[in-house]
Amino acid sequence: MTEQIKRMEKEARQQLLHYHEKGIPQTVKNLIKKTAGRYVPPNDLIFWPTGLLANVLMESYEMWEDKEAVLMALTTYFDRWIDKGMPIYYMDDILCGVGLIDIYKMTGKEIYRMAAHKMAEFLYQMEEKDADRAGNLPYRPTQKNYHIYVDGIGMICPFLCKYGVEFGEERAIHLAMKQIKNMLSYGMDEKLGLPYHGYMYESKVKYGIIGWGRAVGWLLLGMAGTLKFLPAGYGGSEEIVNAFRKLIYSTSSYQKENGAFAWQLQAMEGPEDSSATAMIAQAILTGIQCGIMDNDSMCRELTRKAGEYLSKCEKDGQVYHCSGECLGFSQYPQVYGAYPWSLGPGLAVLLGTKMEDYNQL
Repeated sequence: MTEQIKRMEKEARQQLLHYHEKGIPQTVKNLIKKTAGRYVPPNDLIFWPTGLLANVLMESYEMWEDKEAVLMALTTYFDRWIDKGMPIYYMDDILCGVGLIDIYKMTGKEIYRMAAHKMAEFLYQMEEKDADRAGNLPYRPTQKNYHIYVDGIGMICPFLCKYGVEFGEERAIHLAMKQIKNMLSYGMDEKLGLPYHGYMYESKVKYGIIGWGRAVGWLLLGMAGTLKFLPAGYGGSEEIVNAFRKLIYSTSSYQKENGAFAWQLQAMEGPEDSSATAMIAQAILTGIQCGIMDNDSMCRELTRKAGEYLSKCEKDGQVYHCSGECLGFSQYPQVYGAYPWSLGPGLAVLLGTKMEDYNQL
């Protein structure tokens, strides 16, 4: 294992446990907002940025040199959330459920199984109370706008599929596949073969921009994660496999010579985004590893170049040149720094592309 990957793994453990903490300035701002009766987001212990970190640390557990430190970080992360009563505020919180199920399988602790069941029940209740007529789960049900975000595909579908397979819940698998197939039917630009950021089923209106880099990453990660856990030959999986391959080919033409993807794929002269690059490459690596794209030389070259680019973005364990957090449809701050959403997927890519037997996967 390279020194660079060791730095990133250590930083991932650190951020897993402390990213949610607010500094004094933000704490004061939140207090002022709360006093004025304005909305203050909850202190979410398992929000999606740390979910990305938890999943890569757990998925690659056997590769870490200090397994005890990694396991301690992961159990602390999940245990403190469980001790708080397992609050689930948004579908974003479901992302870490993939790692949660693996922790349960590793430790056999019943509380982790119960926590996974609570996540599934959260989505089942959303389906019963908030889904639109096509069965789509809205990103923020309380807003009552029925907006479907592509982010949700990556956040919930791999968990639903893994949960369904591990616990014999066909409902979960069907719900995951429905979300993906609806996005492919209603959220894509037919000419470019790239996703919009989202859509509304009833009006058939598509929202956001075409080809936002992380939107492509979320969709590919959701598809790859679902296919990874589906049993071979599962009914309807071939449709998703074909769409996955098609989206990769549509995406690959926008990779720059240095291996990067731009914040918006078609904006070839715009800022490069390490998070979009990492998420896209991580999804393709998953496709290679589970046999979907294993004989595709283009995919191997794409991930190799992406890995080289991401390696150059790393400093002190963090991955820079990452665009800031999206605030909603067409609200993409052009602020670039280092965030968990470049670190988690970036670590997964560097691990995958630096494995000695990579060319024999």
